[in-house]
Amino acid sequence: MIHVTLWKNIDLLHFPFFPNQNLFLTFHQMIIADDSLGSGANENIKITWKGWVIWGVAALFYFYEFFVRVAPAAMAPELQHSFKLSASELGAAIGVYYVIYSPSQLLAGSLLDRFGAKTILVPASLICTLGCFLEILGHNAFWLSAARFSQGLGSAFAFVGTMYLAAEWFPRSRLAMLSGLTTSLGMIGGIMGNSGIAHLVEKLGWHVSLIAAGFIGLVITGLMYLVIPGKSRHQKEQAALPAYAKRPGIFKSLFIVYSNPQSWFTGIVGTALYMPLSILGALWGIEYISSVTGGNKVAAAGAATMLYVGWLIGGPIAGFVSDKTGMRRNLLLGAGVATLITTICVVSIHSLSVPGAFILMLMLGFASTSQVVCFATAVEHNPASVSGTAIAATNMMIMLLGGAGEWMFGLLLDLFSGGGHHTSYSTSAYHKAILILPIIAAIGVVAAYFLTEPSKKEKTSISTESPVTVEEVVWPKLTLNHWLHWLKEHFQDRKH
Repeated sequence: MIHVTLWKNIDLLHFPFFPNQNLFLTFHQMIIADDSLGSGANENIKITWKGWVIWGVAALFYFYEFFVRVAPAAMAPELQHSFKLSASELGAAIGVYYVIYSPSQLLAGSLLDRFGAKTILVPASLICTLGCFLEILGHNAFWLSAARFSQGLGSAFAFVGTMYLAAEWFPRSRLAMLSGLTTSLGMIGGIMGNSGIAHLVEKLGWHVSLIAAGFIGLVITGLMYLVIPGKSRHQKEQAALPAYAKRPGIFKSLFIVYSNPQSWFTGIVGTALYMPLSILGALWGIEYISSVTGGNKVAAAGAATMLYVGWLIGGPIAGFVSDKTGMRRNLLLGAGVATLITTICVVSIHSLSVPGAFILMLMLGFASTSQVVCFATAVEHNPASVSGTAIAATNMMIMLLGGAGEWMFGLLLDLFSGGGHHTSYSTSAYHKAILILPIIAAIGVVAAYFLTEPSKKEKTSISTESPVTVEEVVWPKLTLNHWLHWLKEHFQDRKH
């Protein structure tokens, strides 16, 4: 018989908000008996070549969107000249990507949960690809902004969709490893989007480069259309389920994820580990390293790339270790401490050589690469019926706060440079602004401390006793007292 599980007298550590502590519905264990809501949650799922191919094609989309995301950095002068933009106007137009990307994460996860991967990823890839062609057609800021809007909107579904398929076709015990592999492909896309396309622009021009990128996007879109199944593994069973057993709607999915404190802690940890890559890898790293080392831009760019290399190599290793040992919380806590120590080294060393910068950036990349484990943690701490929403909510927090970190770093540079508009900043200003990294890393360590290891019941599909409909749930009100109660219970549990 298919039914949702009602658990009695379960530890309230993960869900302290339900007023009746002796009888409540915990959505962490709200799993359909035959895994019809599993989305890959069932540990009995066999790993097959078909699953690898489906995941691999979706991962190519993530590689492509990362390439598109950073490509403007390699053709900034050409874009300024062609679109007749100042530096600030170019920055604003390019930044439209992030304005739409971050909030679209929530929509992405909910739509994936509701309609399945193929229905969402194929149009998303086409929209992302369209942005490359829009850049070629336009001659003013509106067209460039429209192109980046298109790229950001389509890209928002890439990572979430890839991990959704990973959760669909692989056991949850393999999700951290697959998250690491997916991230590594993104890092390769980032490296190619910086150095690779720069050589192409130099030889063929930026128009031809974007045309080539557009056709690559069309090929990836076609591959996803051909390879990804039209219906998910559980979509047919979903249609036959009673009303109470079907996936919750978009707003209810968001409520389930965001009413779980573990989702917030996971997002904060992920943000803290991503911040060095966001601030130094994506925007300010080249100028910072050039300023503190005295090296040229080419050497500084090489040093900044070491952050991506650290993630590229370390991501799969961190995922493999996490899956092999079953550790999520402890690995993230260790990564947070390592990132804190490394960022303290970054701010403490005022005189740094170029080779030293290479080593330090590589160490920082390795230290923070365990961020990939956050997505598996988010999936395991939430019911399988909202796996896509859990991944998307985590990624949205990371990207939104990561973008805010870049903005805050810029504000600090202006503040320590006396305000006004500057085209370059002093080494002293960089040394003071970079203090933001260990502060954020310390916040991440605190959040990691409050994380808990997902229980075996959360990692596998479970079924017992009597059914209860979702409609029967009295949705709890989240108040300050509930959070204070949770903190009290948490510390008491730590003492014992």
